[in-house]
Amino acid sequence: MPVLSRPEVIFLDLGDTLVRANPSWADVYARAFPEFGIDVSREAFRDAFEEVFAEGENEGPFEASAEASYRRLVELDGRVFAKLGYRDLPPDFFRRVEQVFAERGSWWVFDDVLPSLDALRAAGIRLGVISNWSWQAPELLHDLELARHFEALIVSAHVGYLKPHPGIFEHALEVMRVQPHRAIHVGDSVGADVRGAQAVGITPVLIDRRTHSHAGDGERKAPEGVALIGDLYGLLDLVGVARPRAVAAS
Repeated sequence: MPVLSRPEVIFLDLGDTLVRANPSWADVYARAFPEFGIDVSREAFRDAFEEVFAEGENEGPFEASAEASYRRLVELDGRVFAKLGYRDLPPDFFRRVEQVFAERGSWWVFDDVLPSLDALRAAGIRLGVISNWSWQAPELLHDLELARHFEALIVSAHVGYLKPHPGIFEHALEVMRVQPHRAIHVGDSVGADVRGAQAVGITPVLIDRRTHSHAGDGERKAPEGVALIGDLYGLLDLVGVARPRAVAAS
C-alpha cells in the first residue's frame, strides 16, 4: 500500500466507516414494526430501502434545522413504506423510528476505531467528521463516546448539504481552517465520499469493511489512484502512523 503524505487533518465518514447499524438497518427499523402492525420481512424492507436510496435525495441547499431534518426522514421513510404497501402510517411511527435510531444500542462501533483515533491524535493529526446524518448525530456521537476525538462534527442536517455536494466539504475545510491539499477524507461511498472529496481537492481514501447493510456502491471498487483500506489500521499504515502495539504484535 502506498504511503500518503501525512495530512494536517483527517475527516471521517460515520456510517460503515466508524459505526454500523446493530445488527443491520433492517433490524433496527423492525423494532418499531410490531406496535404499528407492520408485517414485512427483512429482505423485503431491504429491497425497498435500497430502491429508494438509489433514487437519490436533494443534495442541497436545504433548510438546516431539527424540524427540517425530521421532515426529510419522514419523506424518505414514507417512500420506502409506500413501496411495501403502507401508505398512511401515523406520525407516531416516524417519531418511533427516529427514537430507535437515536439509541446507543442501535449502533456498533468497529473494534479498530478507538485505538486508531487515539493513535492519529497522538501523532498530531487533527480529526473531524463529515457525515450525511440526521439532526441527532452529535448527541449520538457523544453517547457512543466518539465525539471527544474530533474537533468538529460536520453533519449534513446541520449544514444544509448532503455529500457529495461541495458545500458540505467546503464548510468542513472552513471550520477546521485547513487547505484541501492538507486534508484526507475517509469514507465507504465512491459517489458521496470519494467523488465529493475530489471535487474540492481533498485526498480521498475508500474504506470497505464488507459489512454494508443498506444501499451504496456495491463492491466498493476504488477508482484509479484512490487508496483502498479495510479498516482504520490500514489508514494508520497509509499515513505513516504506527499501529498500537497490541495490534502490531498480533
